[in-house]
Amino acid sequence: MSNSQMTILLICREGVSQRVYQAELDIPGVLLVCVPDLMEFFSRGIYCPLSGILVDMPTYMRGSEDEKRLLTDLVALFPALRLKCNESTGEIRTLPFGTTYPGNTSPSLFVQKYCTSFAERKVRASERSLLHLPALLQMTLPVDVLPGTKTVTANVSCGGCFLIRFDLWNVGDNGWLVLPTLKDAAPIPVEVCFVRSWGEHGSLPGMGVRFVELSEAQRVELSHLSGQSFIRDEIKAL
Repeated sequence: MSNSQMTILLICREGVSQRVYQAELDIPGVLLVCVPDLMEFFSRGIYCPLSGILVDMPTYMRGSEDEKRLLTDLVALFPALRLKCNESTGEIRTLPFGTTYPGNTSPSLFVQKYCTSFAERKVRASERSLLHLPALLQMTLPVDVLPGTKTVTANVSCGGCFLIRFDLWNVGDNGWLVLPTLKDAAPIPVEVCFVRSWGEHGSLPGMGVRFVELSEAQRVELSHLSGQSFIRDEIKAL
């Protein structure tokens, strides 16, 4: 392995499996960036160049259909490996995405053999459209008989949006969001991915939410509004 540090993205919920993976990948020269889901990677703006992606399959299976589609596109750009941990024994089973790399390879060996020689890339979601859409946020259904909290989006994509708010929810909170200007204004289930307090980083206060599920009409309209390409990859300048 070269002396330069490389960054590997690990998508895995917090818990025993994540700790087992971290111990396995405690390798000199490797920086492991752990996120519990793909949308948090984008919402946190982690635009450092990556050399590979590792995905915990139980975490993947709990993701939304939009996240799964996005991840399918993303792993095609990198050396990528699927992981499953037996939390009782600590055994890690692996399977590559596609047929480019052999199966049944330990994560540490995969990183050292295939990620080291990979020309690292920056990857980020397509720029979220700066759309200021009126929105109503409610913690429970039915939202049509409750007033909801009036707010407005600062940006929107098919994966989620940023809501300008001063009374912040907590990361992991679930609720229902209505975007009344959409043709299909049915309540959208959302999950809070990150919060930004007033005065933090000199940015707008509010919170980023991911759309847990969209109707087909909502997905099509939001794709039209925010741009259909989720990913733009950039080869790191040498």
